[in-house]
Amino acid sequence: MRVYDDIESGKIIRTRQIGRVLFMTLEHEAMHAETLLYMLLQRAGKGTLPPHGFMRPNWETLARQWAATPPPVSETVVLGPAVISLGHDDREDGDSELLTLESSHEFGWDNENPRKEVLVKQFRIEWRPVTNLEFFRFFIGEGKDKVEFPATWEMDGHDVLVWFIVFVPAVSP
Repeated sequence: MRVYDDIESGKIIRTRQIGRVLFMTLEHEAMHAETLLYMLLQRAGKGTLPPHGFMRPNWETLARQWAATPPPVSETVVLGPAVISLGHDDREDGDSELLTLESSHEFGWDNENPRKEVLVKQFRIEWRPVTNLEFFRFFIGEGKDKVEFPATWEMDGHDVLVWFIVFVPAVSP
């Protein structure tokens, strides 16, 4: 937050390099939020305590609303064909340039450079994520010897345990 204060006061000049660092910080924090969402989805509202100051969702009301929503007519949707744009034109050789509020520069990771136009052919995909149980059934059936045992799974006798990673931020003393 001090960096933002220093930019506002003029102590730090807003260059593309500063913008790149702030963007990476924002993406890093978004990854924490994404991890939390995965954790909440995996727990499906069972035993997960909300952070202090946040209200717990009214699951009963939401369940009624979801139950009243008509299901999709098919378990899959068809996407494409379409030309999509992947990546960013984010060369670091211009990082000393000043950023203004009017700047339209997009930041990207090194493997997202340069921007490419890609034709995606038509394909069919399920409208919801595959569950661990569905993948396990595929793994022991049609996918046997075709896909690797997931690194986040562990055999415990005849049971399969599914682990997920929790990122805990460091706390200063």
